[in-house]
Amino acid sequence: MTKPFDRTLYNRDDDAKQNVIEWVARRYGYHLYVNPDQYGIDLLCENGWSFEVEVKHNWRGPKFPYAEVHFSARKLKFATKRSLFVMLNSERSHGLLVAGDVVRRCKVVRKATKYTADEQFVEVPVGLVELVSIR
Repeated sequence: MTKPFDRTLYNRDDDAKQNVIEWVARRYGYHLYVNPDQYGIDLLCENGWSFEVEVKHNWRGPKFPYAEVHFSARKLKFATKRSLFVMLNSERSHGLLVAGDVVRRCKVVRKATKYTADEQFVEVPVGLVELVSIR
């Protein structure tokens, strides 16, 4: 069962997109913008790449504390050769980057969350992601 959409939770993390926009501009010199399609991937880039952004609230500090990274399986529709998945820590000082084609090749698992009892997630081994400082 997928967690139902929650506008309050969405709004709480919506500004994380701005953190990624600023980081990509500073680090790579590319202009990203929020996708006008509210049901599409979060950010689009002038070079044709796209970015899906989320915040992992129980990850604090620079080191990711888990052996796997989990992305909701409903986001598999965004996993392409020209997409990047970005997970920010609670402070939004560090992030994990993983290419969409890598996400697509990883296994789907079921797990309980704070919001659901049996939700599907893509399980990405931490060795396949890049840890970056975004500040």
